[in-house]
Amino acid sequence: MSLYETLFIVHPEKGTKVKELIDRFKKVVEGQDGSVSHVEEWGLRDLAYRIEKQSKGFYVLLQYQSPAHAVAELERNLRLTDDILRYLTVRVDEEEPSAGSTASRGHAEEGAGKPEPGV
Repeated sequence: MSLYETLFIVHPEKGTKVKELIDRFKKVVEGQDGSVSHVEEWGLRDLAYRIEKQSKGFYVLLQYQSPAHAVAELERNLRLTDDILRYLTVRVDEEEPSAGSTASRGHAEEGAGKPEPGV
């Protein structure tokens, strides 16, 4: 099983149904032999561009482990739900580079193109 994150945006007028939608989508994942590890409600936020004449939406992030067929089923349910404006699912890599190694690599690259003083 792989680790996935799905971010979905709920219609702003359906903000009272956010908890119901989260429970519904958690059941979909768990019904397909997956497990939801974390749910974040980001709340009402501005959209970068209008979607279905809306400029705001409720953002929710689901983090879960599941087989690939569970992702397909979750996305099918998201697509069929009229209260969802947009959604995006990504697979999270198990091994993420540490922040220290990325920062040190960035500093090394910055100095690579500069000439030595006095040369």
